[in-house]
Amino acid sequence: MRDVSAAELTAIVQAHGRFLDRRPGGQRALLKDADLVRANLNRAVLDEADLTGSRLISARLYKASLKSAILFGADLTHAILDGADLTRADLRGACFRGASLDGADMTGVDLREAILARASRSEGLDGLAERPVEADISGASVQGANLSDAKIGETFAVAANFTGANLKKVEFRKADLRSAVFVNANLEGAAFSGCRVDETDFTGAILTNVSVSDSSFVGADLTGAIADDGFLSDPVLAGAKKPKATGQAGGDRDVDLAEHQAWIESDAIRGRRFEGEGLDLREVDWSGKVLAAAVLTNCNLFRADLTGASMALIAAPGCDLRCARLHDGDLRGANLEGAHCNEASFRGVDLAPLRMGGGGKWLHARAARAVFTGCDFTDAKLMGADFTGADFRRARLCNADFRGATLRGASFDGADVTGADFLNCDLTDSTGLARTDRRLET
Repeated sequence: MRDVSAAELTAIVQAHGRFLDRRPGGQRALLKDADLVRANLNRAVLDEADLTGSRLISARLYKASLKSAILFGADLTHAILDGADLTRADLRGACFRGASLDGADMTGVDLREAILARASRSEGLDGLAERPVEADISGASVQGANLSDAKIGETFAVAANFTGANLKKVEFRKADLRSAVFVNANLEGAAFSGCRVDETDFTGAILTNVSVSDSSFVGADLTGAIADDGFLSDPVLAGAKKPKATGQAGGDRDVDLAEHQAWIESDAIRGRRFEGEGLDLREVDWSGKVLAAAVLTNCNLFRADLTGASMALIAAPGCDLRCARLHDGDLRGANLEGAHCNEASFRGVDLAPLRMGGGGKWLHARAARAVFTGCDFTDAKLMGADFTGADFRRARLCNADFRGATLRGASFDGADVTGADFLNCDLTDSTGLARTDRRLET
């Protein structure tokens, strides 16, 4: 194992930066078998670096860039990688036991078993032996991370927490996922082959177009999950807790919308207000429709098209808006408290305050505890809204206007806040934002 001092590590990272920029004096970071225990690599740029077999136990890699880096057989036990970019990294045989990867971008990573070569102490290289080693992410927190198209084979992931993670088209092959947590995770198109998925929590997860073979789901909890009938009827799920049938909207939705529009335009003299609870409205096309002041409590609007819809003062607490399209919509004064909006598009949306009547009071949008993981809020107007405890991990917030918003306890790990304005915001206990990320002038 090679010892690397803090000063040497700084010089290596700087030289690597010049290497990536193709500037004079540049040299690729070659940190194979390096002892980097508790190293501070926060925000370091180590794309394409070679960290094969390195010891990064309890290292700090917050928002570090490790795109296409080689971490083959590296030990990252208890490391902090929140918001880090590990796109296409080689993580075969790496150990992330107890690590934190909240909001990390792990698109296309390779987390399969590795064949690690190790020289014996007594015989040196003459005693070189090869042995298979499982990648280990047991007990790790991978909440809100993006693992789309990742390869997770021969991996030990017992009790790992993938809450809200994007796991689209992930290949799970002979993975041990017992007691793992996939609450509200997106597993669309995922494949489970030869996996142990017993007692795993899939509450509210997206499980469409999933394929399963030779796997065990005994005691798995799929309550509230969105899944295909073919998957739910597979014998492999015989011992799992399956989701209950969702309530139907009932009646003619076009008629309901027309009645609601009449109710709005006549100041409640004609028509009737659209009110529903627990309705299955997934994939509805309500683009450009009038839904102002509608009540849609705990409704399923998965993949709904609400582009350009008029939704001022809409009450949609607890709604499932994952993968929905709401861009350019009018949501002034809306109530989205506790809504699940993972991967939804809010580009150009208006969530600013709405003034009631001539000179009346301002009604602010409410989205406390809402989940916006992976959402797109580019150019959105979010002034004065209440986002207490909201989850913006991995969200795109470019040029979003948060001025005067309440963001107490909000999470921004892995979010792109380029050009976002946080002037006069309450950011008490928020995470994932550095002072350099914010416009904080008062």
